[in-house]
Amino acid sequence: MIRSIRNSVLATFVAIAAIAVGAPALADNDIGCGVGTMLMEGNSGVGYKILGSSTNGITFQSISITFGLVNCNGQDTVTAQIDHFTGSNFDRLASDMATGKGETLAAFQALLEVAPQDREAFGSFTQAHFATLFPTSGTTAGEMLENLDRLLREDARLRGYARG
Repeated sequence: MIRSIRNSVLATFVAIAAIAVGAPALADNDIGCGVGTMLMEGNSGVGYKILGSSTNGITFQSISITFGLVNCNGQDTVTAQIDHFTGSNFDRLASDMATGKGETLAAFQALLEVAPQDREAFGSFTQAHFATLFPTSGTTAGEMLENLDRLLREDARLRGYARG
């Protein structure tokens, strides 16, 4: 059992090291900060974005942001952290918004400082407005955030959570 775990950890490390040596890259700035972003520096495209974002998630990006590690500046504005988080967790966030609940949506709400008593309403709101938040399969994180802010400003209960 321990040998199997050790082999899995070693295989993961070797894969990450191979990527770092063979394909220094960055999947644009919309995947956030962390190990994956550093490893992908210089490249662009969906494949590199997915690989970089996944690596950020596997390597505990939230810890890096909290403690200002691995090119994550824990002192950035909340807006910058929201942008980084959204880009880094875009697919999971979209999935959670479609259902109106989930861990990634809960973390997003925390970054937006959604009050506990408004979180269920916020989740229902994202579910009800999913088609407007994500009008096409090519919707970017930035576009989704713009759509969300516009919709939030129009909602009497949740307008205080719109950025800017």
